[in-house]
Amino acid sequence: MLKRLFLSFSGLLAVMIVAGCCSIPPYSPGYWNDSGTVQHSNNCYNYGNNKRTDTFAQPGRAAGSMYTSMACTNVFNAAVADGLEPLPATGKCKDSQDKVALVVWPGHDFHWYRQDSSQKWSHKPGQTRATNLDNSGHQITNPETADRGPYTAFCGYLCSCSDKKQGQGHEHIN
Repeated sequence: MLKRLFLSFSGLLAVMIVAGCCSIPPYSPGYWNDSGTVQHSNNCYNYGNNKRTDTFAQPGRAAGSMYTSMACTNVFNAAVADGLEPLPATGKCKDSQDKVALVVWPGHDFHWYRQDSSQKWSHKPGQTRATNLDNSGHQITNPETADRGPYTAFCGYLCSCSDKKQGQGHEHIN
């Protein structure tokens, strides 16, 4: 298990890896569905990383490498700049990291799903409620085959250092 600590020294960002901190969160949407600040100020990227920032986090913003277009490669690389680690489709995240999936509505928007400790998937579309159901109302067992609506481009999987406690993920996102 790893935890990334981000320290700033004279404007430079240093990353320290500390053992023993990543874990996979359970599906527990109540924290995210408060009908208030948590729900309305945190999006799918926050939820996927299990990290409350109240900033409607954007891939790459924390690292100073924001995506430049709504295309898989750009959004994926921006998330990698934030510290998420690419993963093959059949791969398992190491060190109790959480598996997340990126999809894109080409030219319009991105969306993130996270694999919960039950091995099923959940997501939080924008300011709406977190759910484990796809657009057809079915439980999400595979984000590649789920009804994702206009998010037709499946971009791949990454690993995120999360926490069992909701909203307390360890990735440096903003």
